[in-house]
Amino acid sequence: MAAARVRLQEKREQIRVLHDRGLDPTLVCAKLTTVVDEVVSEAWRELLDDAGPQEAEQIRTHCALVAHGGYGRRRMAPSSDVDLMVLCTPDPVGRRLGERVAGWFTRRLFDVGLDLGQSLRTTDEALQLSRQDPVVATSLIESRHLVGDLPLFESYLTAITQTLRKRDAVACADFVAARRAERKKYGESVYVLEPNIKRSRGGLRDLHLLRWLWFIKTGTGDLDRLRSMDALSKFDHRRLCSARDFLLRTRNELHFHAGDAQDLLTRAEQLRLAEKMGYRDTPGLRAVESFMRDYFRHASNVWFLASRISELTAPKPAVERVLGPVMSRAIEDDYVVGMREISATASGREKLRTRTDEAIRLVDLARQNDRRIAQDTWYLVYRSAPNYDREPSEAASRRFLRVLSNPSRLGPLLFRLHELGVLERMIPEFTHARCLLQFNQYHKFTVDEHSIRAVNEATEFADREDRLGRTYRRTRDKRLLHLALLIHDLGKGRDRDHSELGEEIARETARRLRLSEEDGELLALLVRQHLSMSLLAFRRDTSDPEVVDSFAKLVGNTRTLTLLYLVTCADLSAVGPGVLNDWKAGVLADLYSRTFERLTDTRRREEDRRESVHKAVWALLTPDEQRSLDCEKKFNALPDSAITLLTPQEIAEVLRRTRTLSGGRGVTWGRYAKDGRTLVAFAAIDQGSGRGVFAGMAGALSSKGLAILSAETAVLEDGLLLLRFMADDPNASPPMATPPGSKKNATAAAAAREWSASRVDELCRGMAASIDNSDTPRFPRIWGAAAVRAGAELSNQRPEVRFDHQLSDEFTIVEVFAHDRQGLLYDLAFALHEMGLIIRFAKIATSVDRVVDVFYVTERDSEKLTDPERIDSVRARMLEVIGS
Repeated sequence: MAAARVRLQEKREQIRVLHDRGLDPTLVCAKLTTVVDEVVSEAWRELLDDAGPQEAEQIRTHCALVAHGGYGRRRMAPSSDVDLMVLCTPDPVGRRLGERVAGWFTRRLFDVGLDLGQSLRTTDEALQLSRQDPVVATSLIESRHLVGDLPLFESYLTAITQTLRKRDAVACADFVAARRAERKKYGESVYVLEPNIKRSRGGLRDLHLLRWLWFIKTGTGDLDRLRSMDALSKFDHRRLCSARDFLLRTRNELHFHAGDAQDLLTRAEQLRLAEKMGYRDTPGLRAVESFMRDYFRHASNVWFLASRISELTAPKPAVERVLGPVMSRAIEDDYVVGMREISATASGREKLRTRTDEAIRLVDLARQNDRRIAQDTWYLVYRSAPNYDREPSEAASRRFLRVLSNPSRLGPLLFRLHELGVLERMIPEFTHARCLLQFNQYHKFTVDEHSIRAVNEATEFADREDRLGRTYRRTRDKRLLHLALLIHDLGKGRDRDHSELGEEIARETARRLRLSEEDGELLALLVRQHLSMSLLAFRRDTSDPEVVDSFAKLVGNTRTLTLLYLVTCADLSAVGPGVLNDWKAGVLADLYSRTFERLTDTRRREEDRRESVHKAVWALLTPDEQRSLDCEKKFNALPDSAITLLTPQEIAEVLRRTRTLSGGRGVTWGRYAKDGRTLVAFAAIDQGSGRGVFAGMAGALSSKGLAILSAETAVLEDGLLLLRFMADDPNASPPMATPPGSKKNATAAAAAREWSASRVDELCRGMAASIDNSDTPRFPRIWGAAAVRAGAELSNQRPEVRFDHQLSDEFTIVEVFAHDRQGLLYDLAFALHEMGLIIRFAKIATSVDRVVDVFYVTERDSEKLTDPERIDSVRARMLEVIGS
């Protein structure tokens, strides 16, 4: 056995060399299968020799070895299991001999080093299992005789084939359902960022599904035979063969490299495979992004055919077969709307072969009537779309803009147009964006899917009850909004800034769609500036009137502002679930409101705002507090930023808690926002400036697992230091409330309030304990942190420190771009403190693979940083901290 194991390893290594030299992946799989066949045949001969002449003859006539699954179809990967069935006759002799054979092969193949998936069955047992379990049935479809009684195998194969084909409708439905259940475990989108090459949507398992369905319907699953039978078009045959070869080559390389059954295409493996398979960086596009675009393209093609054949083999419900002809109705002479589907008539099919506007009309009719498109009609458009006119007709432009103006199920409609290849006839840049991966940890979708999702997210704003929802509902002409979202990222994957290139794409799109000059200019501005509002909101102090004034000048009018606000929110929301959280939505809404006031000149003067806030705060104070000269003094000392950022309730609490604060002492308090996980924490420290309070409290919150979103500081005339932190608390998971009306609801709600109060008290005590505490906080290990660090190592984004001296008259702005890690904000803030700088304001944002820590700082004498050598030393220290 030791010699056999060595021979097996040597032969596999020889095949690996052939794989590395570029041998056709199907031949690599076939050679791997042949090696296993040889091991099985040798073990069979040894068994017969061991049995003696009489028993050996009985084994030959009562048993057969059957390869099935991937082994049966000769598609073994380097570390595939060996799917082996011992088929025996149903008599007692056959069962006894079958058990002897099964035991022998279990020991022998394990000793050689093969992973064996073995079963012992009679033909009737195999038939019964195939009826009960579609996974077993699909594996047995791929049966192949190895050694033993050939008539026994042929009888079994005939029975299996006849049984499955007699119950073809049920079998096909079972196969599709089993595959659907498997797919749910591995991602329902083709564009999973770390796909399973075998089991994710569009992977090898969907190629297998096509084989099984075609076998049931035609008697063969072989692509070449299907092509020769005209069961598969030349176009689809070429696409499936190309996808099969790409997926097999990728899987073989994964297995060879790992030395194990590794089917997960991790980010690290994507980088390695891109280099291994000869992909190269091009301007604007990394090699790994080109590799993954090819993967997604092949997976999309496989999924398209798999879903099409799945629907074609699905039986019609009985009620549709009976009532379908009666319930159907015609739309003009072109289409018939049935109970579930809309299909084209001969007249409609003729139009669909050549006209883009007719394809858009079909998809819109399907939306209006809430019907899916019949497979034959769908496939006709899919094959015809590449031949549509490159320049859209006036009718096509008009119909497309009309579609964009209707939010109802607009996202799914655009996905349909994209799947059919019609969208890129209207907007050619979608061809480049199709399947284009952004290889970073920020974006969760490819460029094309993100763009369409952005439109879908915008339409769902209509259901929100906040300012964002009201603003979307009040926006009458939604064409430009949806169009801007559809094209806002199409400049990516080139060697230029994607916003600048996007502006050119917007102008060309406006021309193609025959927009007015005014609308064309607005579309170009929305695309060019689609990041501007989020950059201001999440990296700048938006309480600064100068920031708002400059933004108001950029947008120019309220129509542009409103559309840019909606574009910004939808873009963020489409990045991934939870990205547009309540805090971010609130920050953007606040910037929108104050910019709107600037543009309409309806804002109150700062004196009027302060007076109005003063009245609101005093209404919340007790008579004793109202008469306090200390409260009046502290309110008057509050900076304009505090008046803008804090609510009257928060200002009143500041005044209450700081009335008697002295002696360098501090006080902390806080609450959770409405979302239940964003902590709003406050601190007030007498004579707190220059004591490293900001760094200490940031470290205290981070050490409890919180991610700080923003922080503001203010120093009053009497030396009182005020701080406010906004932080995301992933551990904020109070007991789940039961549904309203439940008898346990009140108890659950009370428990949730008690838990939140306890958690806030714990966090505030930690903040208070950090004052003048020189101990370095201990940061917890976070689940998934290793993956984050690995992702940082794979990124091509390098750390960077930038200084801005122009935006603010009072502060120097320090932007630190770095890969996030536990304690980074604390380390940076403490380093600034050690260098004698005062942090007046901070925000934490995300930029592709990096976080951006933004600090508004001054020297201890409240002056900005001006000395070049001083600036260089700060930069060097920040980079040193990042690298530590």
